[in-house]
Amino acid sequence: MIYDTLNNLPNYLGLCSSLDSVIEFIMARDINNLPAGRTRIDGDKAVVMVSTVTPQASDKAPFVLHDNHLTLETDLEGSELFEVSLGEFSPTRPADEAADTTVGTAGTSIAGMLCEGRFALYLAGEPYKSGLKAQGCGKLKKAVFTMELDPDEEDETEAE
Repeated sequence: MIYDTLNNLPNYLGLCSSLDSVIEFIMARDINNLPAGRTRIDGDKAVVMVSTVTPQASDKAPFVLHDNHLTLETDLEGSELFEVSLGEFSPTRPADEAADTTVGTAGTSIAGMLCEGRFALYLAGEPYKSGLKAQGCGKLKKAVFTMELDPDEEDETEAE
């Protein structure tokens, strides 16, 4: 996981071509003005989903894991908590291979707060929870960027 400010996004250029597309997309516009719903950035390799959500309690939210995608989240209005586990992940239902999503439980080893101007980048194979209720915060508007790994990165992940 990478947790930083949006101003520092250019520091992460070169990690993955679809992440580069997302960074360039974010830096070229005011993302607060993105329309609700799904916007393609680099075909289906990189997309953003803008939505308004009601944060939920951590004990009500499952961990999510993506094997072949990176996920970058930022809050456009409001704040939320997130959790990332480096512990063992236990699926609670079969993986949805079409969506590259596995839901389950895991031990939490790190937690943080997202807000306007900050982002969290969740790496492939890393269980995380987001959209968690922060003290005194109600609904939030967020942008979730999903990026496919480069083909050679998928091969490296499978070899590990």
